[in-house]
Amino acid sequence: MLRIDSEDIAGLVNHLGTRGTADENSIIKVLDKVLPPSTRVSNGEVIDADGSSSAQMDALILSNTSHPILFAQTSDELIFPVESVLLAIEIKGGLSKKDVDTDIPGKIRKHQKLISPGHERPVFAVFAHDATSHPKTVANWFFEMPEDARPDFFLVNNSSLFGILDPKSTDGYRIVMPFAPKAGESDSRPFAELGGSESGFWWPLSTPLGEHVRADHGRGMLLFVKAVLDVLSVRGYADVTWLDRYLDKVSTKSIRYAKDSDPVMELS
Repeated sequence: MLRIDSEDIAGLVNHLGTRGTADENSIIKVLDKVLPPSTRVSNGEVIDADGSSSAQMDALILSNTSHPILFAQTSDELIFPVESVLLAIEIKGGLSKKDVDTDIPGKIRKHQKLISPGHERPVFAVFAHDATSHPKTVANWFFEMPEDARPDFFLVNNSSLFGILDPKSTDGYRIVMPFAPKAGESDSRPFAELGGSESGFWWPLSTPLGEHVRADHGRGMLLFVKAVLDVLSVRGYADVTWLDRYLDKVSTKSIRYAKDSDPVMELS
């Protein structure tokens, strides 16, 4: 069973509160801290017995117990059998509309061709350090993705924008931006009031010059980590019930995004 104490969680939240670190390996370092010993993280390519292959993936979460880990190694890449892969993560430095419109769907469609009788296809997620537009626009990029080529969940770390497929939603996704005002601050502030060294922590609810909220980077990352662990839990690799107790200690305020409508502030 996966275990982590409160001090580790606090350190994780504080470490990930830095705005959109440019270190491409940062999410891999975080996953290395919280994944159970029955799994590990690597980059590489995934293949199946019929000759299909994935794109080169920035992060793969692999089973350490059920199947052989490394199937083959060339001079510049690692190759893994689909049976050993639980989750694939595409990592982006600065997520663009082209990434969401073309690059990511292309990789997902290639990923979907991987087949192994008796084994579930690995889940596909996206982690971006930053994006080239503000949260409402980025949310709409994902809402407009083709239904057959969407990542299962994603996080834009710099703005704490987290989305996960939601079959109950007519939009296809539940997309939120957690926020956490400091003591004495209002939930939102007009753009004209922002400035100083903390200006980068504030993100617009809707238009760039409208009301802004202080993004909760720690909770955004915890939502992403929990989505990863939920995948492992379903497949028998982790127990994640403990994590809810820690999520309860973090602010539950968030901005909820919906397709073709204004964002809604959720305070409970």
